[in-house]
Amino acid sequence: MSRFIAAVFSLFCMTAGSSVVAQTPARDPIRLLVGFAPGGPSDIAGRIAAEILSAKLGVSVVVENRAGASGAIAADAVANAKPDGNTLLVNVTADIVNPVINREPKSFVTTRFTPVALIATAPNVLVVHPSLPVNTAKELVEFMRSQKADSSLSYASAGLGTVSHLSGVLFTSASGASLIHVPYKGTAAAQVDLLAGRVQIMFDSLSSGLVNAKSGKVKALAVTSPKRWPMAPELPTLEESGLPETDMMAVFGLLAPAGTPKAVVDKISGALLEGLRTPEVRARINQIGAEPGDLSPEGYGAYLLKQVQRWEKLAAQGKFDTKN
Repeated sequence: MSRFIAAVFSLFCMTAGSSVVAQTPARDPIRLLVGFAPGGPSDIAGRIAAEILSAKLGVSVVVENRAGASGAIAADAVANAKPDGNTLLVNVTADIVNPVINREPKSFVTTRFTPVALIATAPNVLVVHPSLPVNTAKELVEFMRSQKADSSLSYASAGLGTVSHLSGVLFTSASGASLIHVPYKGTAAAQVDLLAGRVQIMFDSLSSGLVNAKSGKVKALAVTSPKRWPMAPELPTLEESGLPETDMMAVFGLLAPAGTPKAVVDKISGALLEGLRTPEVRARINQIGAEPGDLSPEGYGAYLLKQVQRWEKLAAQGKFDTKN
């Protein structure tokens, strides 16, 4: 593992082998690839990052949506791109976890990419269909345990390895109760079936989950953050509800292909982090239920490695079977 860590951070020390103008991305447009459809949290985070980089670096920055395979299509495109700072990935948690689930050691995000910066983080919110006779996470667990084996409840997710799936994995592991995982091709499709009552539970994004709860379409029970979230202080965390080790944050970061020179990575990271500190940008990120990130390339690389190790441990325990 020590060699693995050293390999990760050696990426930050590379300064040659690129056509990049000294310490600045080339004047060709910078492309930010998003692995999900327009309008979702990752797309919004990417467009905010694109605006910041365009203004700070004085170059054109465009967002390209390449949806599919829980973000893997976009991730593969960036991993195979020229490491010159002109093609970047707006990565999400699925990019970190899916290689672990699929047991692809050569595909770990920490070996295929150079970390640039953390754009934002956000928790999910545990929501249930109004037909369930529960009003708290604790009551939900008790209700789940009271159900017969042939009438297990189901929870919807945006796909394998997404935050909405992983939150369910942690929830069932901590509660010891049974839930059937129903993966969809994106958040929107999952929400449709939740609102219709075809599935009963979902770990939804904070922004849409709270809107649906306020309109009475779902009940919001708890958030997945380590502590109460500023945008929903009235909701307890899952840990407060008696479910330890269930914190789960949606991550929106920026990655470059492995081998991108350190000078280029630092230039992009510095510009992005400077923009994220402005009140205007903070307010926009808060609107999607998120908080701006403040991790540099080194800090974000260490965070990614820690997350990989966390999910490796859960995968070894068999937490990613078809039921959960």
